[in-house]
Amino acid sequence: MSIIESIRTFLLTCPLLEGGVMHVNYLEHEPVQFTIDEVPGDPIVKRYTDGSTVRQALFVIASSEFYSRDAIENLKACGFYEQLADWIERQNDSGNLPELAQGLSPLSIETMTNGYCIYTDIQQNVQRYQVQCRLLYLKEN
Repeated sequence: MSIIESIRTFLLTCPLLEGGVMHVNYLEHEPVQFTIDEVPGDPIVKRYTDGSTVRQALFVIASSEFYSRDAIENLKACGFYEQLADWIERQNDSGNLPELAQGLSPLSIETMTNGYCIYTDIQQNVQRYQVQCRLLYLKEN
């Protein structure tokens, strides 16, 4: 199982995403759907003398949301991402981490930013929100 597939499987256990459509590196314009998008970055965080490495998988969790000029409607998306970050933090603190392939040991999962809007299509009444995250893991030599 790939790292991104492990992350997707893990996130699908989140009650907030129950019943939602979860894509990978693809997000339809139609609300409400989700994607996990891989983010470029240096995969190696630390090297050990035995050849083992601590690595990171950088990704964003994004969604297409309904856009409205009504502040209450837009606050719902903000609240969702706060709840999602809290859920990820609770899973991390309790040691409930994504299951990885043999030779890879998960160390932590965390959000790196608050959820934020990066795109608004006023004509389609759609916004894209996202939160940046990372999974740290040990790759044994």
